[in-house]
Amino acid sequence: MRTKNTPDGQKRPSFIETARRTQLIECTIETIATLGYAQASLAQIAKRADISKSIITYYFSSKEELIEQAVKEIYTDAARFIGPRIAEQPTARLRLQAYIQSHVEYISTHLTQMMAIMEIAINFRTEEGKLRYGVATEKPVLTALETLLRKGQHASDFRDFDLHVMAVTIRRAIDALPPLFIANPTLDANRYAQELVTLFDQATRKVTDLQS
Repeated sequence: MRTKNTPDGQKRPSFIETARRTQLIECTIETIATLGYAQASLAQIAKRADISKSIITYYFSSKEELIEQAVKEIYTDAARFIGPRIAEQPTARLRLQAYIQSHVEYISTHLTQMMAIMEIAINFRTEEGKLRYGVATEKPVLTALETLLRKGQHASDFRDFDLHVMAVTIRRAIDALPPLFIANPTLDANRYAQELVTLFDQATRKVTDLQS
């Protein structure tokens, strides 16, 4: 199948090209999760994909570009899983519960992706030596969560609290889960999620609601 041009003149990848890129991204995630970031060379990724290294460089200009696409794929997949579960809830309180529950569920059922993200987060650096996925990349996530919490305060679902502090605390509780589930694969994810939901429901609800 030949590559077609898009309306803006750029080439649109064919079905075969799209499938190959997807395969290479998946193999990158699996290789990093299995061997670790340092050992996940293009040669190792090619070996896992059962292709020659030159095929990878045909689709991706560098290992860095391939890793960036792998991270994008994981985040996009997580958003597709989590987003609708939050959006379908009618109140901020229920949306926060869905936010926590869906994150725990996704993390516990996607440990390969989580291992890859962990390796990338602590090893993938810019030419200046700075981590590519550090504090700055966390800001959009915190901003979105703060927006959810703010809406809950405006709707009187939540008590008055510092939005940033609460958002950071919730995120830290969630971000601690990947290594926990990786180290304890038999951990009851549903029970863990319910405990977190109860904890932050109590932390965010109004005092009058707690007394009733």
